[in-house]
Order: sequence, then C-alpha cells, then structure tokens
Amino acid sequence: MKIAIDIRTINKPRSGVGYYVTNLIQKLQEIDKENNYCLISNNGEYENTFRAQPNFENHRTCISNENHLFGDFWESFYLPRLLEKKDVSVFHGPAFMVPLIKRNMGTVVTIHDIVSFIMPDTIPMKYAFYMRNLIKLVSRRADRIISVSESTKKDLITWLGTPEEKITVVHQAVSEAFHPPINGDGGMEIRRRFGIRGRYMLFVGNLEPRKNLIRLMEAFAIARESLGGPIQLVICGKKGWLCSGILKTYERIRRGDDILITNYVNEKDLLGLYQNAEMFVFPTRYEGFGLPALEAMACGAPVITSNVSSLPEITGGAAILINPSEVSEISDAMIRLANSESLRNELREKGYRQAKLFSWTKTARETLDVYRSLA
Repeated sequence: MKIAIDIRTINKPRSGVGYYVTNLIQKLQEIDKENNYCLISNNGEYENTFRAQPNFENHRTCISNENHLFGDFWESFYLPRLLEKKDVSVFHGPAFMVPLIKRNMGTVVTIHDIVSFIMPDTIPMKYAFYMRNLIKLVSRRADRIISVSESTKKDLITWLGTPEEKITVVHQAVSEAFHPPINGDGGMEIRRRFGIRGRYMLFVGNLEPRKNLIRLMEAFAIARESLGGPIQLVICGKKGWLCSGILKTYERIRRGDDILITNYVNEKDLLGLYQNAEMFVFPTRYEGFGLPALEAMACGAPVITSNVSSLPEITGGAAILINPSEVSEISDAMIRLANSESLRNELREKGYRQAKLFSWTKTARETLDVYRSLA
C-alpha cells in the first residue's frame, strides 16, 4: 500500500499541528517498514527532520498550506492527479484538509477541533466562515476522520451530524523531549534568560481570546497577595489574532515584572520552563486536545486547567479543574496550590503517571490501523 501524507504544516516557528505531524511521521518511520509513503512538503523540512528511508519519498511543492485560495484549489484538483500517477492508495490530510476530488484512493483527515462552530467569536469572522465551510465539506468527503479526542468526536457528531462509525479517536502524545528535571541547576539559567526572579506559575499558548488570558491575569491579580510570597505569572506564546484586549489587560494589571510575556519559546526552553514552574495554569475556554497541559504533567508541573471540552479527558483526574468563566475559581485554585506543598507533590506524581499513558508510538499504530481500514 502507498500512503501519501501532507506535511506542509511543519513550518517555523513550529505550531501544535506541526508538532503532531512531525511526531507522527517519525514514529511511522520506526514502526512501518512494509508500506510505502509519499510525503508532500514545501519547505525542505522532510530533508531536515526525517531519516532517509527506502520506503519514504518526498515530493516537494512550492504551494503553501497557508494559501487558502490557490492552495485549496491546488489540493482539491491538481494534487489528486499527482497522487494517481504515484499510485497512492490512501491520502492523509493531518490538518483539516483533503482533496475534494478523489481518484481511486481512500482519504483520511485529522480534525483537531471545531472552534469555528463552537466559539466563532474568538477568531476573525472571515476565517470562521472559511473554516466552517471547509470542515463541513471535508467531513462529508473524507472516508475516515481521525479525531484527537473523544470530546472532539462528540462535537463532530453534535454540530455536524457526522456518522459515529466514520470517526476514530486517536489521541496525541507528549514529545519524548519532555520529562521531569534531572539534577539540573534548579532552572537558574532559564530564569536568568527570561527575567524570572524566583517562583513562577506558567501558561503556554498563543495570545488569543480562546485561551482566556484576560481572566487568567485577573485571577492572578486577585490571588497575588495570598500566594505565600512573591511569584510571577509567565505567559509563553506569540501574539495571535484579536489579542489587543489581552495586551491592554496586561498593561493594566501587571505590577512591574510580576507578569511576563515571553513571545514564542522553542521546545528546549519550554522544557526548562515547564520543569521549574511551581504550577501550570491553563484556563482555556476550549481545546480539541490540550497538549500543553499534558506536556506540563510530563515535566512534573502541577496543573490547574478547565473543566470543559477535552481537558478532563486528557488530564484524567490528575489536575485541579476549574470553571474557566469564573475568575474566583481560577484564583482560589492558584492560592490553594501555592500554599500546599503536599498537594503540589500529589499532582506532580499523578500528572507524570497520566502523561505516560499517551505515546506517539501508540498514536502512529492507531493511525496506521485507520489507513489499513481503507486498503
């Protein structure tokens, strides 16, 4: 069987979907020596990231996945002809997109979330309109849908009427690079480079409305006098869409450098920030999977997160769950965790065990099963 996978989402700086595709391909290279693969790339990342392997070939194109007019036309009408010439049996679009015209091949699409249906107010209006129509079309045309959580599967059934038998839940996992600290310097170097004085709580995610950063900062402002001494809130993420209100709140609430916004952080630095955080606070309003919470657990950070969408499923009883709409619940959880070393230690241990339940090898094997179901 020949399988084509669109890897054009592996861009720099690497996004969550980019990490998903990278880890999936790396594990498929480890576990599958039988099938042949054609990876569709456009920026040289195949050559830079993946091992040269006889059953993997690269087809490089100049068409960006970010080009939502010409690029979508190319994927729906030109790409099927190319795949037919290459005798492809199964095509996998790991980021919401598959060709709308099929030529003697099965199609698999990964749908990570349906935020454009559930929270359209948190993204630009034109993009919400585009994504709603794209997901409707793709969910009908694809032969199989991979959902990254039971929560997203339920959303697809509820909001789009997708047949349950068409959807397979395949969880993501944490990169093997994320692990608890091992006899380090206590994070002194990472603190120095990011301007962190001592204790800190951490958030990781783009600065955009869905991430609930205004309420996070408001909760910190309420809690900061009751946290058992000086502590900083470190927000790791690049500016996203509709972030002006977040930045205004940041300027209004911060006292000196007690709130830090770092911009984008690479995986190596993110590891150090997770490992040395007193707590990880992730009160997001909606997540298809919620990978940062799992990454924090893998690194030994106690987690506070939301009781909505996929977060209870992914954290599995190893985190403090709060209502993301209630600032007082977020602040109370911060105070409770900051003032209880025993609770922090309990959540560290539970979180580490929970993160170990997810693996990219398991993700790759379950994804391969979906491909084989179309052979």
